[in-house]
Amino acid sequence: MSNRILLVVGDKFAAYARGKDVITLSNLRGLLTLSIPLLSHQGRTVLVPGQGLNEEAVSQLLEDASQSPNLSHFDFSLWHNLPKRAPIALTHKHRPENVLVSTPTRLNATEFQMHLMVDEDCELMGDHLSGQHVQGMVLIEAARQGMLAIAEAYLMPENGIDYSFVFEALSVQYSHYTFPLGAVIEAKMVECSTDNPKRLHFAAETVVKQCGQTVSEFTMSFSAMERSRINKREGMMASKTQAHFMREVAANLENQELDIQKVENL
Repeated sequence: MSNRILLVVGDKFAAYARGKDVITLSNLRGLLTLSIPLLSHQGRTVLVPGQGLNEEAVSQLLEDASQSPNLSHFDFSLWHNLPKRAPIALTHKHRPENVLVSTPTRLNATEFQMHLMVDEDCELMGDHLSGQHVQGMVLIEAARQGMLAIAEAYLMPENGIDYSFVFEALSVQYSHYTFPLGAVIEAKMVECSTDNPKRLHFAAETVVKQCGQTVSEFTMSFSAMERSRINKREGMMASKTQAHFMREVAANLENQELDIQKVENL
């Protein structure tokens, strides 16, 4: 008997599922919750987790499967050792659905690896969806989060300073669409300057790979400084910019009044 292999994706990737060996999460749950057994067929269907899923949905799916009269038709063996989504503390996010990478693994002194983990409920999946590929802005955010997670988990000095990060530069090159399949993020730190505790500096080269092929490349740099120092500097710049903006508004209003007076005096 031969097994069929079926990819499972989030519902927002329904367009990708059409015409392929792909099923959306909702459709799969519908099959599992049928009150009557499916017709018998040769082999089982091996289900492969794709993008668009979250931990709660996976947990609910496995619970539905355990109670389904159709469980014997499906193989969930790939669903029990999925990559762990990186903690929000490492990625500087407030909500777990907005975390797009797994906890980074260190390969050697400068190289790290993560899995792309797109939750279809994340902040960047609410609009501009073709339904086929993972949009470029999601990959940029995943690369950014990956660098933060690497720095927080492996590179930050233990000196008691409460650091905040400042993103400095980013360049992006897309060479291929990224689809809602498994994808790996590989990062190489090309600069890691931590000698000066007042200002740490990092630079990295990151690639996203899918099916062994590089689909996008990123170079980025960022610094970390004491949070109170950054907050003070940000506050000063905000006040300065606000004052400049209000002077411009006042000047424009004054010019408009002069123009009105000129018209009235004609």
